[in-house]
Amino acid sequence: MDSKMLRYVLKRSLLAVFTIILIITITFFVMHAVPSSPFNKQKALTESVKKALEAKYGLDKPLGQQYVQYLGNVLKLDFGDSINFRGRSVMSLVGEGFKTSGKIGLIAAMLAIVTGVVLGALAAIKRDTTLDKTILVLTTASVSLPNFVVAIILLWAFGVWWAILPTRGTDPGGLIMPVLALMLYPSAYITRLTRSSMLDVLGQDYIRTARAKGVHQKKVLFKHALKNALTPVVTYAGPMIAYIVTGSFVVEQIFSVPGLGKYFVSSIQSSDYPMIMGTTIFLSLIMIFMTFISDVIYKILDKRIDFE
Repeated sequence: MDSKMLRYVLKRSLLAVFTIILIITITFFVMHAVPSSPFNKQKALTESVKKALEAKYGLDKPLGQQYVQYLGNVLKLDFGDSINFRGRSVMSLVGEGFKTSGKIGLIAAMLAIVTGVVLGALAAIKRDTTLDKTILVLTTASVSLPNFVVAIILLWAFGVWWAILPTRGTDPGGLIMPVLALMLYPSAYITRLTRSSMLDVLGQDYIRTARAKGVHQKKVLFKHALKNALTPVVTYAGPMIAYIVTGSFVVEQIFSVPGLGKYFVSSIQSSDYPMIMGTTIFLSLIMIFMTFISDVIYKILDKRIDFE
């Protein structure tokens, strides 16, 4: 690793730490500003029991003291215990839910990248043909549909109308429709991005020079054109993977997938402060890490980028 790359990694790492602290701070104070208590909804509890529980979870202390104590615990990777899921630590619940959410998200992201690059390259190569126009129409329609709308359509079509796929994520094959619902928008966006970038690259002087020298068409397209056309796709891919992995909560609810979304939604409904904080921090870390990785890969692919 050269000195410029090392300086860049250090600067980005410091920025990531600052961003996480900022997210923790905003989430913590906004969450506590809501006039609600995690124990108010538990009607069977007496006032003395509520006070005892608040003392157990440190909610009886001044807000500033709670914040400082929470930051100290985070530095020790201690996110506390869930209030809603008694006897379970936040980390264990996040890890349990992420096994499913992460699997769905990564499969959907990989399929979206492969599908998008292939269709985008085909559309660019077959520019202004029926194939190109068909791909453009389909991708335009796809990017206009939110993933929860796609999920409902898939649920009705394949789960109810044709009844060929299971509708619950806990059943065998039950993750097929959630994956399809999550991959549709990013694959359509990558298709359009790849097509636009590929057309721009195919018009460059070095491509015309390679063709004039008699370089084989496949080598021109795949070794020179497609490789250089993928740089904007790489820039989008990092945050996209993080977005799919962390943004699947609504889709998970529709298909009853036992993922991280189940814990996050229930924690908000029950004002489970430790769980809300833990999942927010975890998801923020994924987003920051994937963005950082995509930036580094972008630099590797395009040597002209100067980190300074």
